[in-house]
Amino acid sequence: MHQRTILRSVAVGAIALVALTGCRPSDAAPADSADGGSGTLNLVLGHAGSDTDARQVAATRFAELVEEASDGAITVEVHPASTLGTWEEMIEGLQLGSTDIVIESLLSLESYTDLAGVETAPFLYEDYDQFEAVWSGELGTEIIDAVSEASGYEPIGNMYRGPRVLTTSDPVESIDDVQGLTIRTPSAPTMLATWEAIGARAEALPFNEVYSALESGVIDGQENPVDAILFNSIYEVNPYIAETNHVYANYHFILWEEALEGLTEEQQTIIRDAANQVGEEYTETTIEESEEYRAELEEGGATFTEISDRQAWIDATQPVVDGLPDQVQTWVEQIRAM
Repeated sequence: MHQRTILRSVAVGAIALVALTGCRPSDAAPADSADGGSGTLNLVLGHAGSDTDARQVAATRFAELVEEASDGAITVEVHPASTLGTWEEMIEGLQLGSTDIVIESLLSLESYTDLAGVETAPFLYEDYDQFEAVWSGELGTEIIDAVSEASGYEPIGNMYRGPRVLTTSDPVESIDDVQGLTIRTPSAPTMLATWEAIGARAEALPFNEVYSALESGVIDGQENPVDAILFNSIYEVNPYIAETNHVYANYHFILWEEALEGLTEEQQTIIRDAANQVGEEYTETTIEESEEYRAELEEGGATFTEISDRQAWIDATQPVVDGLPDQVQTWVEQIRAM
């Protein structure tokens, strides 16, 4: 059975529950969140970042814009730090209504469609300009539409995160320095395969467990953009930052497509407009403050290192790219040609 068909079957069950109970599952959870006939729509938004993470700033700003544009008719409850579960659990919860919105990147959808592997294909972009050209253009729209159609999830708003870099307990300057290290990655299959191909042992852990796992030595390193490293204090226990820049990505506000389409046109417009505005603001902040983030990390004791043999990393991971679906490889060729 096609993945999308399976997901639609789950959604039908959730919709039937709504019809029987007279409220959305997410509205039924908190006692004070159901509309009680007032016409108020309450949305539950979760993310895995700490309450100082840039995702929390984005979530709070999104809630503010939505409430303002709807004159208070739409409210957004923000739950940071995986308080609603891991990001995997929150993404699954979108189908059932236990969450309404999750701030995550496309990699979170790779378990639902292998087309999402286009985001985690290693060493795909040379710089931000190339990345921006893709995601602000027709190709980015084509990718989002295809991933949405195949998975049942709809990502809205492009929040540029910056390139992912590697943090470790000891300096990493070449591919030889990574051999045998245990590196935490998200649970996306392409991410796991990438670090295995490089020569590390890839370990998928919930993000809220990463700091303690690094501190105790259970894992040797992890990879994320610099803002996540800063705002979640990863540098305190992993002070060496290798500028691998192996993946460029956006965060998105991810919703269950059928739930979003079940709202009124006015509600959809308010939500989409707010997501797009926050995306623009988030991206601007990421670009403007990247050097400040770096300086703060260095002041906190972090040391940045350059990779001396980048081509060796690219060559090692090319089999991962070659193993991606035909459609993803077509996108890869288009992106690399830009």
